[in-house]
Amino acid sequence: MKRRKKIRIGAFISALVLSLTAWATVSTVKAHIYKTQIDLNNEKALTELCEYMDSIEVALTKSLYAGTQSMLSTLTSELQRDSQGAKESLSSLNAGETQLYNTYKFLSQVGEFTASLNKKAALGEEITEKERETLRLLCGFAAELSLKFEHMASLLSADYFTFDEISQQLINTDTGSESTVSYLDSISDAELSFENFPSLIYDGPYSDNILTKESAILKSSKEISREKAREIAASALDTDVRNLADEEDITGKVNAFTFRTDTFSISVTKNGGFVAEILSDIRAGEEKLTSADAVEKASLYLNSLGYLNMVSTYYASSDGICTVNFAYKQGSFICYPDLIKVSVSLYDGRITGLEATDYLMNHIERDIPDFGITPEEAMENTVPSLKIKKVSAAVIPTKSGTERYTYELFCEDTDGQHILIYKDISDGKEADILILIYSDNGTLTK
Repeated sequence: MKRRKKIRIGAFISALVLSLTAWATVSTVKAHIYKTQIDLNNEKALTELCEYMDSIEVALTKSLYAGTQSMLSTLTSELQRDSQGAKESLSSLNAGETQLYNTYKFLSQVGEFTASLNKKAALGEEITEKERETLRLLCGFAAELSLKFEHMASLLSADYFTFDEISQQLINTDTGSESTVSYLDSISDAELSFENFPSLIYDGPYSDNILTKESAILKSSKEISREKAREIAASALDTDVRNLADEEDITGKVNAFTFRTDTFSISVTKNGGFVAEILSDIRAGEEKLTSADAVEKASLYLNSLGYLNMVSTYYASSDGICTVNFAYKQGSFICYPDLIKVSVSLYDGRITGLEATDYLMNHIERDIPDFGITPEEAMENTVPSLKIKKVSAAVIPTKSGTERYTYELFCEDTDGQHILIYKDISDGKEADILILIYSDNGTLTK
């Protein structure tokens, strides 16, 4: 009996140990899953916060150059939406004991201040230079805060950042390393950006816009055979048709045959036989050509493919490849929706890529309306600090999927910053504002 009792007790203890071990294992797994989910939520919130802060900085900068109440109203709506989104993302991040009063205050007052300017403009009152100076101050704070959050995101992607303060303390204790940065320290540093914050009572423009649900140019074109498409592809790549192997066809807004060589993939539309896309894995060597050379070669190549009346607008160079944006020109109007991008090797001038989807989806011969105002009238009501250097005509896309006929005013502010202001050709109302960003690689817009 005693022996049986001992066996039963032993079995019971073993079962208890196994149960506790299983429970601990399950709890550990659950805790790991829970922590992973929290980390993913934090990463998502930080990414969204970076996007909101970048949009706030751009909209505040554009507000400096808004000369009409309608444009200011549009920017105010964007700022109010983005500042609220930024606050929601910020609240999703665990700030521990850190008080983020100043950061929340900044995000709230960004929307409130621009709303007050919008209300003033609606009453026909002029925005004072002092108020514009306040906008510049807000821009500065937004830029600094945006950089700090972007830095956090870059550290996170490189695994030098943690949301777990306990893990951070253990890392520093065990290794003595300070290479890993904690969120709590970073957010406290960001909060310090607002120590002197006062109390106070948005690749070339219009790229990647698909405006129409159905392509007019493809709908009106006849269907071609695969062999005809193969001939077009071979001609575009300057190779023999025997060098082209079949790839899976593209289906969707642009239906196309696709072929490949050792270094290229090329798509030709089933209707009309237009070269829609060229991709390659070519790596450029030493840069021997200039950007101007690349633009000229890209222009000649487009002509050889049958894409006529295309003018270069902007370009960007990276790793020995220059990518040039071209837009269709009808009369005096540059039609930004009809965009084609061509990539050229700066080593030997070889075409390394082409993207014509925007052009194929948007291109039509437009019935351009008469000008309601002169270029001189379009220049009126522009912020006094801006010097207008050039006025031209442009068709631009809108967020609602339509197009507007505008004057494009190329301007420069007192700091040498270049701005593009678009005004409707019928009534002179501001349609959009873009900020030009120059770098060693080319010109971009925000």
